[in-house]
Amino acid sequence: MYHTVVMTCGVSIFVSNNNIFSQKSNNTPDINVSLQEKAEKEQIDSIKEKYLQFARTVDSEILEKPTEVSAEYSMLYALREKGKLGKHPKVILLLTNTVGGEISKELLCYLFEKYFQSHVEALFVDIDVSNPAKLNTTIGDYLLKLSIALEQGEPNSTCFAPIGGYKVMTSFGSIVGSFLNYPTAYLHETNQVLHEIPPIPLDIKDEFVHQNVELLRKCQRNYQPLSELTKAERIFIKQFPSLFHLEDEFVGLTAFGLYLFERSKYEHLFGTKYVASKQVRNFTKQNRRQSIFIYQQMRELVKKLKHGEARQEEIRHELQFQLNPKKINFHLYKGADNGITPFRLAYRYEEEEDVLYANYLWLDHNLYEREAESTSKSPVLKI
Repeated sequence: MYHTVVMTCGVSIFVSNNNIFSQKSNNTPDINVSLQEKAEKEQIDSIKEKYLQFARTVDSEILEKPTEVSAEYSMLYALREKGKLGKHPKVILLLTNTVGGEISKELLCYLFEKYFQSHVEALFVDIDVSNPAKLNTTIGDYLLKLSIALEQGEPNSTCFAPIGGYKVMTSFGSIVGSFLNYPTAYLHETNQVLHEIPPIPLDIKDEFVHQNVELLRKCQRNYQPLSELTKAERIFIKQFPSLFHLEDEFVGLTAFGLYLFERSKYEHLFGTKYVASKQVRNFTKQNRRQSIFIYQQMRELVKKLKHGEARQEEIRHELQFQLNPKKINFHLYKGADNGITPFRLAYRYEEEEDVLYANYLWLDHNLYEREAESTSKSPVLKI
């Protein structure tokens, strides 16, 4: 019996040729932007609301044709029909941070909560297919988010369903699911045949990691010129193609390697250290349903700080409050909104030590605006 289901999601719910939504395409809202574009809140809020309104008008069709809603819906329905789905399952969706991903999330949350009495959470991932290095990094980040989602449940009551999204999400995801000892479920949609694949034991010995930690750290940080490595290191790299990626006489970690060494098991060797104040720790405990979102947003902040991927007005939101930089001790981060609550944080990041100090956390934007100025000037982190 599965009480937790983690699934990668695509856009089949509104682009498939044979589901209820496409059959009534004359009544569905127009999407006047590319589904692969980055999602801008103001741009798609009205589209999401129109799709939800439409979904409410096809309740009878959904009940009559449950296998013609979407690939994701069919998976939950098949599990329930086989008596393998818990009464109030937790469903964690992994979607791309795009227009299509945002609209899919709204529709699937509505359908799963209404027809399966599920508690639904969503994690968004950036998959950049523009060049190999960026793809490698973004897949590594996706795999870490996937492992966080899977570990919300026990392997004997949790399954991974790689259904939609980019093909690399399903293929790499299956490897990580198996690596963490979680079963994988596939559904042959045409015949509604459910396949469950047990995990295959995989292992990386700890002594291997400790013996080669310096090389692994270097390759984790950036691509290294092969010419600057020792002969022993070059031989070692050729022996482990699953961990190392060669590109034009440079070497870095593969997506699987990046994921592997960012796991909590190796945090003391490779990971950013997170130091949270008493307020952040207590607030996270009080908002357990948002704990995945909170952890994801802290990791997202560190990624933006390390790789320079963020706009200054996001990671230095104190600029909006026109605060004197010399009088503040903590920066303000304006994070994402998961559709239920926004993420706001007062923080300090020490690059040399690779430590993020989280001083104060808000999930209420109005309260944040009232308290942000005084909190950013707080002299010390209250552990």
